[in-house]
Amino acid sequence: MGIGVWLVAGGAVMGVLAWLVDRQRRAYADLATTPAAAVFAGRNEVKGRAWAPQPLVSHRSATPSVWWSYTLEEERQHTRTVTSRDSQGNTSTRVETYYQWHEIDRKDGQLPWCEVVDDTGSVPVRLDGARVEARSVYLETFKDDGGRGLIESLFSNKTGRYRESENAIAIGDPLFVVGEAELDETTCVPALGGNVLVSTRSEESRMRSLGAGAGLLVLLALGGLLAGSAMLVEPDEPGRPTAWLPGIAAAVVLLTVAWSVTLYNRLRLLAESTERAWTLVDVQLQRRHDLIPSLAKTVAAHAAHEATVLEQLAQARAGAAGNGGEAQHAAELTGEATEQTTRLRQILRVAEAHPQLTADTAFLELQRALADTESRIAGSRTFYNDTLLLLRNQMQRFPGVLVASRLRLAHREPIGAEGFERTVPEVERTFA
Repeated sequence: MGIGVWLVAGGAVMGVLAWLVDRQRRAYADLATTPAAAVFAGRNEVKGRAWAPQPLVSHRSATPSVWWSYTLEEERQHTRTVTSRDSQGNTSTRVETYYQWHEIDRKDGQLPWCEVVDDTGSVPVRLDGARVEARSVYLETFKDDGGRGLIESLFSNKTGRYRESENAIAIGDPLFVVGEAELDETTCVPALGGNVLVSTRSEESRMRSLGAGAGLLVLLALGGLLAGSAMLVEPDEPGRPTAWLPGIAAAVVLLTVAWSVTLYNRLRLLAESTERAWTLVDVQLQRRHDLIPSLAKTVAAHAAHEATVLEQLAQARAGAAGNGGEAQHAAELTGEATEQTTRLRQILRVAEAHPQLTADTAFLELQRALADTESRIAGSRTFYNDTLLLLRNQMQRFPGVLVASRLRLAHREPIGAEGFERTVPEVERTFA
């Protein structure tokens, strides 16, 4: 009876651990990758390459890095006494020799922050307080007696073997970053910081490991639950088929309830993420609209004879502002983006006819702001479409299709690329 209770309790603990591990896996699986230029306040997942204007040089391999750690270890010989008991109850004692590495020196270095760069732009990542998973860039084992004498060799447990290892995040390394973004008060740019994960390990590899761990814990939980319930139902003959039926029924009910609740919560979170992503696109279009009048006025100062045309172009979002400034359908949003793009190109064509604008500080600042906005629009649209795809995939699969019918989610369409063409060139970084 007592063993059965312990097995059921152990199975319950394994089940809770399985749920926690799977929740961590789902935290990655249900979070769409945010383009670097479209990072927003809240939890973000970013994939890109590490970059810094003035990288560090690692201690041993001299690798240009944003973070590195060097360790020197020494091998030592140890002994331990092991006592064993045979089937007749007789005990025997033996002395075992084993070898173990001991750290004797450590060096490390990191920048306060680095940038993660992808096709859309970059996002700052604070490395202070971050959980860093770096790749190995150097590993070597060598022999060095250090001129020890005979007596020292006899009485010392040092073997004379040493191991050097160095891990680093080098410039250009692929990074997987997950964390909360906040607005940097100095630069007024969203930055990932706090307890952020910065890893050279891919998202797919991490999810496979977590999925395998959750699966193993589920098997252990089911085994403990079935075996324990069988011992409780039939203490004398736990191997009888009837003893396993209550455990099997309980396992089926628990798995069904856990699966349904988890799926419901996943769909709710994905629906909320989709609505937030839609809002991000609309916000960035509003930002571009707000830049157009300033850009038009700056160009008009150098092209007074075209002031009338530029004033008309400055009304880029008048129609949308009349209805509250927020498009409700993908077609409306795309039409608005197309109109803005057309007007911006007309303004820029006028600017090209006046070369003196290239030296105007106000115009250059507006161009930089416009370039940043263009990247954020493209990134926000990509993030929205990816989040919507995750939601649709869950809704169209069984049993997600059953749960989705009860949520009554608002219907959303993906936003096409037409009308969202860039009007300014991208800013590139070199990783040489």
